[in-house]
Amino acid sequence: MLLGPAVGGGLMLVLGPGPALLVNVVLYLPLTLFLFRLPYTGHRGEPAQPRQTPHFSLWETRRLLAEVRSEPAIIRMIVLAGATSFFVGTAFQAQMPEFAHHHGSEEADVWYSVLFGANAAGAVIGALLLESVTALQGGARAAIVCAAVWGTVMAIFPLVHGYAAAVVLLVLAGIFNIAFTSMAQALVQILAPPRLRGRVVGLFNTSMLGLRAGSGVTVGVLGSVIGVEWSLALSAGAVVAVAMGLLIADVRGRALLEPSRTPQANIQPRGD
Repeated sequence: MLLGPAVGGGLMLVLGPGPALLVNVVLYLPLTLFLFRLPYTGHRGEPAQPRQTPHFSLWETRRLLAEVRSEPAIIRMIVLAGATSFFVGTAFQAQMPEFAHHHGSEEADVWYSVLFGANAAGAVIGALLLESVTALQGGARAAIVCAAVWGTVMAIFPLVHGYAAAVVLLVLAGIFNIAFTSMAQALVQILAPPRLRGRVVGLFNTSMLGLRAGSGVTVGVLGSVIGVEWSLALSAGAVVAVAMGLLIADVRGRALLEPSRTPQANIQPRGD
């Protein structure tokens, strides 16, 4: 997901805008032809009688959330994924040429590819760290903190001046982005009840991917009014605010779940 823009930018540098766009389209052709031949469920050995697929409506979403409310971490991860996608998402990637100009370059075609590459490199580094360092494989609270740090970094990025600082911030953003998305998805998969796991994971992915349309408004449309720098900074600030709210809710929720300790002051010592 984060590597795509970097690959596209590299193709543009090597081939030029027109041929790079054509190559990018052709790369999807084999997968598209394969999907035409693949059954709907993704399995070739299908029973003779097609299975009924239940429709997933808005009411079904409410009922599903009610069924998993005993695991508040699931709901928090869905809200976290939706907030990061709705407010920031990937809309800032379309504004990279303008950010390149903002940082002082007249050759945006080269330097915005560098910014894309920095974000992708951060994602690769983050994935390697998550796989190799066990201490970084945290729970809900770690995912929320990583999302808050990511939002903070994304809020600072458009306001700095100079490519060195911008590249460093985007590397950090890539690291924390892959960290909180991986942790959140893993938690949802692990904590979801087995009979609901498919629908809960689907709802999480809908929140994480489907709500990105909102970032076109919060970053794109708002950016045309107040400038992309401030629109991204304010949108990322909204992510930090949501993450802090979820963190407070998580801390309070765990405090309520801790067993209350009986005060020992009223227990009289037994005489000999």
